[in-house]
Amino acid sequence: MSEAAVSRRGGVGDRRILTLAVQALGALAVEPLYVLVDTAIVGRLGTPELGGVALAASALSLVTVGANFLSYGTTEQVARRIGGGDERAAADVGIQAVFLAVLVAAVVTPVLVIGAPTMCRLLGGEGEVLQHAVTYLRISAIGVPFVLVTIAAQGFLRGHSDFASPLRILLTANAANVVLEVTMVFGLGLGVAGSAWSTVIVQVAAAAAFAVVVR
Repeated sequence: MSEAAVSRRGGVGDRRILTLAVQALGALAVEPLYVLVDTAIVGRLGTPELGGVALAASALSLVTVGANFLSYGTTEQVARRIGGGDERAAADVGIQAVFLAVLVAAVVTPVLVIGAPTMCRLLGGEGEVLQHAVTYLRISAIGVPFVLVTIAAQGFLRGHSDFASPLRILLTANAANVVLEVTMVFGLGLGVAGSAWSTVIVQVAAAAAFAVVVR
């Protein structure tokens, strides 16, 4: 093979790697935008509301950060099986990851709902701030199963070197969240509860979109 041909192949490979890296970093950057949008919009309601959302978001972040193993572990396992030419085994890993996500959510969600007052109080919440934090956390807990399934699905797609689909879904979901949240918080006057519900609705839709893509 000529030096020019090798150079061209190397250039194509480099561009492919760069594209995948940009898509992966983009998806990682987009994920926290749910909470950023919530705090930005709720901040216009008042300081107690903003403080409550911030407290609840801190508790929720422990769940999402702790659940990252669903993505990274799945990516590695799927990629290894795809590399070995075993598509069936890779699919089995994806199914197991989703099952594990549901299992974890079945434990975490009730804990968040029941323990919301105690958790928010331990994080320093009191008075109005505590009330808003509990409201936001309890509603947001409903979205936890869908968030964990989404995390597992992202890991499966990345194992297939599909970084574009997660980025597209997450970008669309965040854009929808902005529109829905403004409508529910200000248009319908639902306040902190509206902020939480809008995010949950979008999380359900995102999980459904990932399910369609993974199939």
